[in-house]
Amino acid sequence: MVLKVKSRVSGREVTLGEIATIKGTPVERELLSSVPVADAPPPCGYENLSKEAVAKAVVNYIRENGVSFKKIEIKGAERIIVFSTCSIVDGEHLKRLILNFFKQNYPDYEVISVPRITVKLPYRKFKEKLSLDYLGNYSARFIYEITVNGEVVKKFWIPVRVERKVKVVVAAKPIPRGTKITLDEITLKKVRESRARGGTDNVSSVIGATARRDFLPGDVITERGIVPNFAVKKNQPVRVVYRNGAIKVELLGIALQDGVVGNIIKVKNPSTGKVLICKVTGNGLVEFVSQ
Repeated sequence: MVLKVKSRVSGREVTLGEIATIKGTPVERELLSSVPVADAPPPCGYENLSKEAVAKAVVNYIRENGVSFKKIEIKGAERIIVFSTCSIVDGEHLKRLILNFFKQNYPDYEVISVPRITVKLPYRKFKEKLSLDYLGNYSARFIYEITVNGEVVKKFWIPVRVERKVKVVVAAKPIPRGTKITLDEITLKKVRESRARGGTDNVSSVIGATARRDFLPGDVITERGIVPNFAVKKNQPVRVVYRNGAIKVELLGIALQDGVVGNIIKVKNPSTGKVLICKVTGNGLVEFVSQ
């Protein structure tokens, strides 16, 4: 047999057939090829094997298994560099898998962070599977499996920080402090819940309001950041519209709260003294909801 200078191996053991060219009868070649001579290097690693160590491993194997040969001659390299088969699954790859998963299945979530995990595998070909194990408002957990020839050879859990996205009004262009906000200056956009705090999805409540501060494109328009353009003001008279099918009745009421279009407020009926629950629909105009 002739030892190679370099060899790439797979599996947990280095066999003689992987590091040497073996001559002899078919039976001799088959038997010697399977002789283990050393433990394989770790995935993506390498080790040096000496001719002497290989020879000792062959002799021990023959002695322990009661095999006999007329003659075995070992030639070739004095030292063999043995490389372990290597595939690397890195953090960026896992992150892309997780981002694509959310994009396809949960578009209302944003991935905040994925741990940087690197996995070294002693395989050239393998299959991977990513499945969702748990999903909450602020965290998720995935199961990542690697299979070779139908057998799971690696399995671990990946914790991920996530956050729900909600639709709110944001600035579409710069809005200077002290100016009244117009429709073309705002838009609805989905942002993280933590960014959306204090915001609203009610476009009507923002239009006509005065900016308390400067807003840049993408900034969430918060209730604290504007002076609302109230369509209805507290203690001021309003027209109350009552609808029931084709029947429409209007009466006079007194607003007990300020309100922008879309708000639900309390309105007092001065004739009966009853408090009505109404929705603001326009300037000085509300629609009856319930008592």
